[in-house]
Amino acid sequence: MKKQFTLTILFNFTCFLFLTASSVIFAQNLTLHPLFTDHTVLQQKTKAAIWGMAEPQAEITVSASWGKSAKTRADENGEWKAEIKTPKAGGPFQITLATNSEKIQLNDILIGEVWLCSGQSNMEMPVRGWPPNDLIENSAEEIKNADNNQLRMFTVQHAINRHQQKTIVGDWAVCSPQTAGNFSATAFFFGRKLQQTLGIPVGLIHSSWGGTPAESWTAESYIKKLNDYKDISSILDSAQFEHERLQKWLGEKQAIKVDPSKGDERWKNLEFGGAALATTNYDDANWPESEIPQFWESTEVGNFDGVVWYRKHFTLPDDWHDKDLVLELCAIDDMDRAYLNGQLVGSTELMDLWRVKRTYNVPAGVARAGENVISVRVVDVGGGGGMHGEAADLRIYPAELPENALSLAGTWRYLPTVFYESGVFQPFGTTVADYKAKPTVKMRFNSHTPTVLYNAMIAPLVPYAIKGAIWYQGESNVGRAEQYKKLFPTMIQSWRDAWDESFPFYFVQIAPYRYSGPENTESADLRFAQHQTLHFPKTGEAVTLDIGNVDNIHPGKKKDVGERLARWALAKDYGQKKTPYSGPVCKNAKQKNRQIELSFDIGAEKLVAGDTGLKEFEVVLADDSVAPAEARIDGKKIILTLQQGQAPKAVRYAWKNGSKASLFNSAGLPASTFTILVK
Repeated sequence: MKKQFTLTILFNFTCFLFLTASSVIFAQNLTLHPLFTDHTVLQQKTKAAIWGMAEPQAEITVSASWGKSAKTRADENGEWKAEIKTPKAGGPFQITLATNSEKIQLNDILIGEVWLCSGQSNMEMPVRGWPPNDLIENSAEEIKNADNNQLRMFTVQHAINRHQQKTIVGDWAVCSPQTAGNFSATAFFFGRKLQQTLGIPVGLIHSSWGGTPAESWTAESYIKKLNDYKDISSILDSAQFEHERLQKWLGEKQAIKVDPSKGDERWKNLEFGGAALATTNYDDANWPESEIPQFWESTEVGNFDGVVWYRKHFTLPDDWHDKDLVLELCAIDDMDRAYLNGQLVGSTELMDLWRVKRTYNVPAGVARAGENVISVRVVDVGGGGGMHGEAADLRIYPAELPENALSLAGTWRYLPTVFYESGVFQPFGTTVADYKAKPTVKMRFNSHTPTVLYNAMIAPLVPYAIKGAIWYQGESNVGRAEQYKKLFPTMIQSWRDAWDESFPFYFVQIAPYRYSGPENTESADLRFAQHQTLHFPKTGEAVTLDIGNVDNIHPGKKKDVGERLARWALAKDYGQKKTPYSGPVCKNAKQKNRQIELSFDIGAEKLVAGDTGLKEFEVVLADDSVAPAEARIDGKKIILTLQQGQAPKAVRYAWKNGSKASLFNSAGLPASTFTILVK
């Protein structure tokens, strides 16, 4: 999850183009939505919608090799939709679509269970992880053994839009050692558990984006009913004019596209001009200045995606110029090239390393006695950007004498030179005058903007038949727990109403992480807001208090996460009623003299304490102060012992950012963070 900032808006018009299916005969006008290709998985025992484009008024016949067919006619715009009955799970099958002059044949179609998988970076995080820091436990072995053609995933490419779209970019991948590394890890382990347990095909539609808040995934007509977002439509409309003016200005600039098919390689060796900005004699005297390290969103640069050059002049000690040096540049979001006196001394041109401190070796002779200049080209393609982290991590020193380091923190000069949006870089100049000529946009549509991800990454999936949805998100709403209590159920309802189906919705409670400090409580507030969503019909919660990492917001135990979500589905949707699916849930608290009895829905046979006993039970007193409480298990209850004179009004458990589970049931499932009034 990249660092979040205040509401910003980055606009992207996604063209309405239906992509042609993979096996096409004579097809020119008859096309299918991208969800329908070879290897598609359709929901079993339902009326599955299939849709696309054709000649206006053309009659389309849909024939399936399982013996069902349907006919429909394209409307005056060429849009068509058919519904075809699907059998019980099985396959592979074929589907043929035809007009009187065109035909498309889809092969290797499976019928089974289809789940939508969405959220932010902990859902997006792939089975291969994001090395070097964000790793999935046992990923190499999991990928090696991932040969399973009964498990398939459609991954939706990132997109945003002010208005609801009808199509997306993405494709179906059959699970194998060659493909599984790029699957969402949480979705992979969830789907694999279902597939292996049920013995039928499972299709996963993965649509997520790291660092995004729940409001981005909520339909506009629903979110504007909430008081905090009542003016959102007018706000977005007013921003559109500014954006269109910016787009007109950029339309005159060169467009440099990155190729997503190249994966991580697409970010390497990108050239945007501006090589002179790295040279020693370049005159940067009129560049703006900024204190570094800090994200550039906190400066006059604001909410900008693209390229910003940084330059720092400094004086090297006289006896260093003939030594091998080490240059440390703190963390850089997202990518960088670093130059000393015009010579490239290091680069990091891979995504997902935005929290990694840069350390580059400088050969003797590159630095010189007296004045030197460091130039850093920073490329950011979403979320926060810039050189950030701790001032102590920004320094230069002789390789053999790190204790003599010279600090580089402080005032740097900077200049934005390239704009980035949706896979396209547009250089706009290498002078301050070029930068100032760029039209001002007070608000920019980006992945944090309310409704834009729903419009571009959820709405286009409707009405594809699904069994239900799983969700892993919440980190980007930490600090806004009261708002989340209404926002999250509103988001769920907007999805269900779009499908006209009250499908099950199972979510992951965010894991412990330090946020503003491990002893602070803003993420506990959010965890409890998530927990309260269980009052909303057909929801379930996978608790992660025992498998988080207080120092890493992307914990590696995604197998546990996915399988805990699968427990809910197996128990609630697939008839396996004996499958434990929930940890203990506190139902009431009663005071008796100097004790408080906590009663639970245990979720298994009995309550179990963690390896170090019951921890982090607290009582909230009348003056809102908090005191620790000794806890013990007594059968199906927890007994808290009060101190003399204490008159608690509530009890709470695991109410810190860095909390760790100490209460489980005998199935090994942890209790959620909770607070409850004392009766």
